[in-house]
Amino acid sequence: MKKIIIIIAAVFALYSCEDATDIVQPSEFGFEAAFQNAQDVKTAVYGVYGAVNSTSEIQFATQVTDECSLGSAGNNGSDTHRLQINVNNGFANAIWANNYAAILRANILFEGAALVTPTEAADVALYNEALGENYALRAFAYSKLLTHFAEDLNDPNSLGVILIDFVPSVETRLPRSSVQDVVDFINNDLQEAENLLTTAGTGYSPIFVSVDFVRALRARVNAYVGDYGTATTYANAVLGNFTLPTTASEADFRTIWQDVAGAAEANEVIFKFDNTLAVGSSIGQIWNTNLSDATGSPLYEVSRNLYQTLEDNSTNFGDIRRNIWIDPSSTIVADYPNDPNPQQNDRIVVDKYPGDPALPGLTGGLTNDQKVFRTVEMHFILAEAAVVNGDLPGAAAQIKIIRDARYTNQQSAPSYGSAQAAWADILNERKIELFAEGHRFADIKRLGALANQGYDRNETDCSLYPTPECDLGFSDVRTQYLPIPAAEFQGNPGIEQYPNF
Repeated sequence: MKKIIIIIAAVFALYSCEDATDIVQPSEFGFEAAFQNAQDVKTAVYGVYGAVNSTSEIQFATQVTDECSLGSAGNNGSDTHRLQINVNNGFANAIWANNYAAILRANILFEGAALVTPTEAADVALYNEALGENYALRAFAYSKLLTHFAEDLNDPNSLGVILIDFVPSVETRLPRSSVQDVVDFINNDLQEAENLLTTAGTGYSPIFVSVDFVRALRARVNAYVGDYGTATTYANAVLGNFTLPTTASEADFRTIWQDVAGAAEANEVIFKFDNTLAVGSSIGQIWNTNLSDATGSPLYEVSRNLYQTLEDNSTNFGDIRRNIWIDPSSTIVADYPNDPNPQQNDRIVVDKYPGDPALPGLTGGLTNDQKVFRTVEMHFILAEAAVVNGDLPGAAAQIKIIRDARYTNQQSAPSYGSAQAAWADILNERKIELFAEGHRFADIKRLGALANQGYDRNETDCSLYPTPECDLGFSDVRTQYLPIPAAEFQGNPGIEQYPNF
């Protein structure tokens, strides 16, 4: 944790570190100065929001899985795209450091907030709301760490991540806790969050933590570890407030990805990070250098196998996602495997984040909100729960709800002859629907063995970079977890690493 602590001490200086002689500088900005009233606590929580965006997780999933292939400006791609994962991997370091930075910020806020005792009713409500948000955001950071670094989400006794609920010193050394301990910690934080937000009377907002955020995260985390009873309870609670359309409208669905407020977004987006020119990340730059079109020097493009699925679905069922995920300027080579220069000639441009039309300039063309929880994910969780409970028709009914919202030519519910067939269909539908939202790594990690699926990259896509590897089976450790970053060992040498790394 030492490196993380040093970083955050620089960028979130709400507490002071005493040196070896315990000298306190006259200008030191300590807890007493930073936290004097409920508004200070509320203001501090914005700093936690700023640390928990999921840009690194989305970019990692794009590059390591079978979601994308190299674009015309992608050269040989990153080491991650070439499946060369080691302790110095940039994404492993970023996901670890960023989320522990958020956790440290949350812990700093809790310590500072303990100095404040509001008395006026409005201040008490504001104070409780801020603490509720803080608990939820800390839980969200831990959920991402668990997803990417846990040894086995289905084994409660396997290695998880470091748990820390206080502001550490640079001498703090902590081991990894078990998966179950981390899950318990997350659930406890989320229960505290829901209690505080309810007490405060916090209303719903798509860009701030609400009770719906808390319940959606509880549904996701508990589904990830196989507690589908709990996951079902919270998924259904969320669906009491959000509804997928019963018929598909490309125009309506497109507005969600253009960040145009309206009924479509209100029904389908539970929570998103509000990216602006001044705040957040230009998410479009994950895939495109300049613009989300063929002239924008694409770095990574929609994988050929995913493109073919979208194309077939569009032709056969009128799947509206094909024209939203893929920019109309894309140039599709009919005989892709035999094209002499497929990387330059075949351009399947990612347009899921087309830029916000309300924002000006080049940066505005690459800036969109990050959708963290969507209504559709709750239906996927219910489908998974149905399979676990042996209810294959129930799982099919949930998939039909999703496809009805995306197919203009609606189809009968699928018929599954086995649990493996159901898992495979759920996994395939998640790949289409949740493309470029950071889910694919977690999905293969937890469902790959059940569906008998790993990463399925197109052979021609693989030929674009110099590597002997293409597909990865679900049992390959690189589909299961990231290594603990080498930087962590510099300050915490006793932490346990996976033997594969």
